[in-house]
Amino acid sequence: MPDARSYLPALLGRHGSVHLAAWDGFGRIVALGHLMPDRSSAEAALLVEDSWQNRGLGTRLLRCLGSHVTDGGWKTVYGLVLPGDERIDAVLRHVPVPVHRRDEGGVIRAWTRTRDLEALHLAPRPLRARWRTPGLRQGA
Repeated sequence: MPDARSYLPALLGRHGSVHLAAWDGFGRIVALGHLMPDRSSAEAALLVEDSWQNRGLGTRLLRCLGSHVTDGGWKTVYGLVLPGDERIDAVLRHVPVPVHRRDEGGVIRAWTRTRDLEALHLAPRPLRARWRTPGLRQGA
């Protein structure tokens, strides 16, 4: 990966993008999630520090990003996944909406419709509570 200083300002400064971070008890960022507008869709990405994986943090970030997707006016949200990435597959299994997959030449595009996320927000409170996770510090 090239020097972060060369691409990070453009990534973080893109109009309409959303960025979330999770901190540990010492104030260190241990996970990031972001949405990047891509025409009528938004690309979602997650990054969780190795020592913090398998604790549900990626799932919680993805759930928080879901609420931003419904507010953003996009038709779909997608993420690019390397084949055989069992950790992100585990995260996607916890998403309470249909996740579709399509092979795009060595990369899997996993996506869902925004209307499915919106229907979840209109669902009775017990189902909605699984999607929104209080206590995760957010910044946009």
